[in-house]
Amino acid sequence: MTRYEYDEEASNRLHMDIVHEIDDRPTPVARWVDAMRRLNSINDPLARRLLAIHRDCGSGSGTCDSDPDGEPINHRRDWGCETTAAIAHHFGIEFPAAPREAE
Repeated sequence: MTRYEYDEEASNRLHMDIVHEIDDRPTPVARWVDAMRRLNSINDPLARRLLAIHRDCGSGSGTCDSDPDGEPINHRRDWGCETTAAIAHHFGIEFPAAPREAE
């Protein structure tokens, strides 16, 4: 079943209803392993320290977590927190996503 999410900001900006299709399929483990290897290969000392601090973010026990239950890795739609996302983006590491089905 296809799920959609309403984008309030874009809807207000464009004066029309904007929705985005949400991909709920779990991310394959191989993609997570590859993304984590690439994050772990970053050699910048400051980035390494920041990643160490934010290692558990998104799991419920991390520095940035406000939700004590967290979310399993294979159900996440983005990196654990904004800090990890910013570092990954800076070093060109994409968030692992489920492969697209042939249309």
